[in-house]
Amino acid sequence: MTESFSDTIQSSARGGILLFVGYFLSLVILAICSIIVARLLGPNGYGLFVLALVVPNLILYFLDLGVGTALTRFAAKFRAEGRNDLAASILKSGFFYIFFTSVIFSILCFLFSDSLATYVLNRPSMGLFIKLSSLMILLQTSFNYLSSSFIGLDKMEGNAIILNIQALVKTVLSALLLVLGFGVFGALTSHVISYIFACCLGGIFFYKLYKGLGKPSNNKFIENMRLMISYGFPLYVSNLLGTVISQIQLLILALFVSNMDIGNFNVATGLLTLISVLTYPAAALFPAFSKVKRGTSELNSLFKFSVKYTAIFVVPGTLITAILSKDIVFTLYGRVYTSAPLFLSLYVLTNLYAGFGSVVINYIIYGSGETRISLYSGLINMIIFLPLAFLLTKFYGVPGFLIAIIISFTCSFAYSLWAIIKKLQVKFDLKSSSRIYLASILSAIPTLLLSLYVQSASQQFYYRFLGLILYACVFVFLYLTLLPAVKAIEESDIENFRLLLKRIKLIQPLINLVLTYESNLISIFKRE
Repeated sequence: MTESFSDTIQSSARGGILLFVGYFLSLVILAICSIIVARLLGPNGYGLFVLALVVPNLILYFLDLGVGTALTRFAAKFRAEGRNDLAASILKSGFFYIFFTSVIFSILCFLFSDSLATYVLNRPSMGLFIKLSSLMILLQTSFNYLSSSFIGLDKMEGNAIILNIQALVKTVLSALLLVLGFGVFGALTSHVISYIFACCLGGIFFYKLYKGLGKPSNNKFIENMRLMISYGFPLYVSNLLGTVISQIQLLILALFVSNMDIGNFNVATGLLTLISVLTYPAAALFPAFSKVKRGTSELNSLFKFSVKYTAIFVVPGTLITAILSKDIVFTLYGRVYTSAPLFLSLYVLTNLYAGFGSVVINYIIYGSGETRISLYSGLINMIIFLPLAFLLTKFYGVPGFLIAIIISFTCSFAYSLWAIIKKLQVKFDLKSSSRIYLASILSAIPTLLLSLYVQSASQQFYYRFLGLILYACVFVFLYLTLLPAVKAIEESDIENFRLLLKRIKLIQPLINLVLTYESNLISIFKRE
């Protein structure tokens, strides 16, 4: 690797670690919050809480026009070129656009909340809930703007700040208001207030970064918006299709299944954060792909490294979540969520494509500017999902609905993978990926047998929690041992990890311990 390319990789690695730490801490806090809310509201109330956010979430994604993604790309690109004035101008224009459009649509959602509850959700009594949640259009767009800007400015700690402030405030307020008996209204209120706190504190930090860029260029608002929309509009349409589908998913469920099933489904989707905590740091690759020129060996190397090293974490995490779904759900949420383990096991399977690049594929598409790939992928996903979802959900309920998700995702991802290989001429290391799958499967089998054999003497939380720790430790030990045994990693990978993670001083002892163990095993298996 060249020095500049090495710096880009190391910067992305540092950013990924910061994103991981920040997201992991917020995940732990939000997991506690989710358990409190789900237990105190019950499946029926939890289902209502989820539905109350559907309409605002659907509206806010119509406003973006790809501006959020463009902010990240052009802030990173212009800074890499030494044009801080252009970066500042882009950020300024993006803020004014996002703020004023979100204010207008928040007001419209508030005014038409009763009609939306009646005709969209088929639940007229939810008008008050939609009035309250209409504030999320302004707050969520502001939150997303801050997140995109922090990533584009390589200030991942900014993301950590807003993620954890939002999670902490929501958890404390949710517990207080639900204990006081405010029910679904209390849960929604805490959700809204948490975003107010996060946006205010994140805004203060962002303003200091923005001022540090210097005076914005003289580019006019219209010029900046034309630049961002010309790049981001295909992504906007693609993301809009994905967002519309995600919200239509809940509307389809509302037509065919009960509030209790929706509550179980939402518990399963919430637990998918066990995997998303491993995939979220890959967002740090977006600026890296924006800095590396397309058609170069460096782009191909960055893609290969990204696929292999994300798969090393995501594939085993997916398998362990699938096989321990019942233990995870019953330990954290209680046995009342009887259907959630099956839903979780099915839904998590889409993450198994990490070995083929599913975690990083969007970032190379965004960074290279081939945004039409994302658009066509989204169209394929929608065209396949909608008829399948209506048909399978009607006859098979939530399991059929999840099968429709898996089939449509598989088809759209297959197209995206084919397109980037053809247009960007990148490749991933199929041999390494297959060995990662092998190590994960071989580690999962004994862990599954152990979980079936060891039956807790009590159904108490304490014993179930200890069981989960035991299974996780067994799985991790087997996996770390098998990676070198099946030659999924080599000495060059150990050196790459040392290079990529050398700036992360906080966890260096743990990193060195794991890498030394892997290096010793590689040496042993080489001699045999």
